[in-house]
Amino acid sequence: MNTGEIRSKLIQMGQDPKKSLGQHFLTSEAVVKKMVKVAQISPEDTILEIGPGLGILTRELAASPTKRLYLCEKDHKLCDQIKGEFIQNKMKIICDDALLLIPNLQVESPFKVVSNLPYNVGAPILISLLTICPTLPQKIVVMLQKEVAQRICAKPGDSNRGLLTVLIELYGEASIVEKVPSNLFYPVPQVDSAVLLIDEITPIEFNPKVVIRTIKMAFSGKRKKLKNSIFSTLKILPKEMEQITQKAGVSPDQRPEDLNRDQWIGLIRELLLRD
Repeated sequence: MNTGEIRSKLIQMGQDPKKSLGQHFLTSEAVVKKMVKVAQISPEDTILEIGPGLGILTRELAASPTKRLYLCEKDHKLCDQIKGEFIQNKMKIICDDALLLIPNLQVESPFKVVSNLPYNVGAPILISLLTICPTLPQKIVVMLQKEVAQRICAKPGDSNRGLLTVLIELYGEASIVEKVPSNLFYPVPQVDSAVLLIDEITPIEFNPKVVIRTIKMAFSGKRKKLKNSIFSTLKILPKEMEQITQKAGVSPDQRPEDLNRDQWIGLIRELLLRD
């Protein structure tokens, strides 16, 4: 689908791309083919596409062997467009906000998410899929702003690490599989994008709300050491702090971006044991 075809469809619908919904329409067939290939879709899979827009990715997903395809589109005109173009028994089109849909989404496993996410809600959607979706996705393949994808994939010791990095790391393995320049979208965004794969997703042993709260506390101050962020916030005295950090395999002088997955699990576990 080229820029001219996108413009023509939008004119027929009587609307312009909505900045409020972060709408930038992908024009590259090669990129969507790569996304579907990376998703490794089987005849047993249930797929969710969030923000199908004008259907460039939907067409590839509809042609895949997926057992069931859910499409969630917040823009009602685009939703009507999708309904008019795609008629398949295995497809269900939902006109709703993904952030409202996800907490109540009842789907069969194995469940995968393949989407070009709206730029303005990419991070909240990923958090929701991992922490409050009734069915945990087995694999997530999404288009995001390149900088967001790079932060998610940042390794221990990288100052770009934050809440989203650590949370996703606790659930699975994230990697960038394709960098997508801005000129492959209409309208052209101010930033480049990237296709992010989150694979090997498994449930965590802790309450997700507690995990998010703990990570937020640790990253509460830029470049603060653990003793000055999370332990200070929880008013944990030095002697108990030493006991907790020794058992968790961390140092109170470490910064949160320096901790690896195992250290985060150890720290969260030891903090929960004191409650």
